[in-house]
Amino acid sequence: MKRLFAIALQTGALGALIAATACAPEIGDDCSTSADCSVNGDRICDNASPEGYCTVADCESDTCPESTVCVEFRFEPDRLASSWCMAPCEDSSDCRTEDGYGCIHASEILGVDGEPIARVLDAAGDGSRFCAAVETTP
Repeated sequence: MKRLFAIALQTGALGALIAATACAPEIGDDCSTSADCSVNGDRICDNASPEGYCTVADCESDTCPESTVCVEFRFEPDRLASSWCMAPCEDSSDCRTEDGYGCIHASEILGVDGEPIARVLDAAGDGSRFCAAVETTP
């Protein structure tokens, strides 16, 4: 009887672990607080993005979680540059279009002078596209 109880307890704990892992938030998911993105504190909620955006701040080349890209956004002066892990995409249907996100290439994000202000830092990132908030005209 004790053995059956131990097996049931282990199976229940394993099931709870699998359920928790299966629902883990991903880079690019919506959020209200950083706790929505990670219980470990390794991801934050960028509340400046529409409906929030789970991400990792201050990434460097090839340091983002698997299957995500590190994108640097440069503003004038350059010392205001920041980098963020972004969700990759093939087209806008891979993004949260209902929240105003689209699938874009870094060269499509332009500053006031018309020059690109973003770049993918990852080694194989020149052609990478990622989900980001896009301006829509009413």
